Amino acid sequence: MSLVVILCEDRFRDELEALAEDTGYHLLEHQPGATSAREMGEGLLPSFPDLAVVVSEISGQGWFQEFDQTARRYWLVKIGAPRGEGFHEPTREPHRRLLSVNPSSAAYLRQLLDDWRDRETVRVDCFTFGYRNGLPAEADWVVDTRFLDSPYWIPEMRQLSGSDPMVRRHMMAQEGAQQLVENFLPMLLHLLPLYGAQRRSVLRIAVGCTGGQHRSVAIAAELVDRINRAGVAVARHLEHPPLSVPQSLD
Repeated sequence: MSLVVILCEDRFRDELEALAEDTGYHLLEHQPGATSAREMGEGLLPSFPDLAVVVSEISGQGWFQEFDQTARRYWLVKIGAPRGEGFHEPTREPHRRLLSVNPSSAAYLRQLLDDWRDRETVRVDCFTFGYRNGLPAEADWVVDTRFLDSPYWIPEMRQLSGSDPMVRRHMMAQEGAQQLVENFLPMLLHLLPLYGAQRRSVLRIAVGCTGGQHRSVAIAAELVDRINRAGVAVARHLEHPPLSVPQSLD
């Protein structure tokens, strides 16, 4: 079950409620004279495992305090700088902070809400990158494949991607590639249920090489196939790295 509290300025409320619903969340809306938010949330979560509460300056700013009084864990994201008479900041630190709602931040928030949704098994997102461009900000685990021989230096493979069958066969024929996959996977598969127990529904693995074209792509594809065959998680290969925001806002 996933409960998300979005703390925001009044001007963002309508847009954020629409975004949360569009991402698959059921909105917990404050009704005058209704039971407490805590009781309402506990009653709805069995039927709506993905529940969102949008808290703005003029309505319901004390709701997150009610959730803190129970063992119910929830995600908290703060957008903008909500303030006003009688408004109190939460005592806990938000998981994410965003300055405003614009096309970029809305896309990032949509990604966050999808990451935080309830899942029976952890989803593993593998994506690739080039070390020449720096480490990706959204990586949970990073796998370095630069110790392997690069197909870049083989003329007939230079313009191909690591997803090409010929390149992938060439890569997996290397003893180092076999050792990497065969030693990495048992550890990963053993730890995935522990991530799930900590409410981590998505784990991102960044696989890198110098340019992000051959070695990393081939190894990422191999990892995705083997994780899916193991059946303990659902893995997918992302064409692009996940969205990120500056460190100071995340």
